[in-house]
Amino acid sequence: MAARRKAAKKKAARKRAPARGAKKRAVKPARKAAKKRAVKPARKAAKKRAVKPARKAAKKRAAKPARKAAKKRVAKPARKAAKKRAVPAAFAPQKAGASAKDLLLFEINRARVTVVAAIQGLGAGTASRPVAEGKWTAHEIVLHLAVRDRVRLDEFQSLLAGNPASWAGLSDAEQAQANEAHLAPLRDLTWDEAVRLLATTRAELLAALQAVPAEPAEVWATAHPFGASMGRLPHHDRGHAESIKNARVAG
Repeated sequence: MAARRKAAKKKAARKRAPARGAKKRAVKPARKAAKKRAVKPARKAAKKRAVKPARKAAKKRAAKPARKAAKKRVAKPARKAAKKRAVPAAFAPQKAGASAKDLLLFEINRARVTVVAAIQGLGAGTASRPVAEGKWTAHEIVLHLAVRDRVRLDEFQSLLAGNPASWAGLSDAEQAQANEAHLAPLRDLTWDEAVRLLATTRAELLAALQAVPAEPAEVWATAHPFGASMGRLPHHDRGHAESIKNARVAG
């Protein structure tokens, strides 16, 4: 009896064994799937944490040159402006402490250098061609510059006394007529004679200017007829020198 019960018990155990194995086989994939589901987000989070600094670093490396370029573009004008401010005015040492007379004479001489440079080496043939359509020739310009110095010499004492210049208030048409009237007697001069006249007339004017005292300084100011008439010479010289130079470059 006992043996039968033992055999039946053993048989029942064998029957349950496959079920347990099936349970084990069923549980194993479920555990793996659950583990995979749990691991996947963790891996993604870890990967994201690892990638994020790399992306930031790459972005930073890419942005750095752009920032530098932008900074350079902004800084360049500022540097130029600072450099420009730092550059002293032209001939500042020579002008420091100079009187109004000395400053005017300095500018008159400096402007005349541009005229001499513009006509340097210019031949009579080239000098006889208009600098532009409807304009004077270089020959006529040189004569005109000599004439304007002569006019100032003729009115020198009147200007010093405070009288207005004869050309003050003239319209462009009236000034053109006056210029032609002064040029007419000189048109037959050769190119070489015109250049010599330019030099001798200016030398005479400079000698007269040197003889005028520096004081009172008001005489040399642009508010005074004398200072105003002499003060126009530098601009006048430079304008005509530029016309001759441009004609030579174009020709």
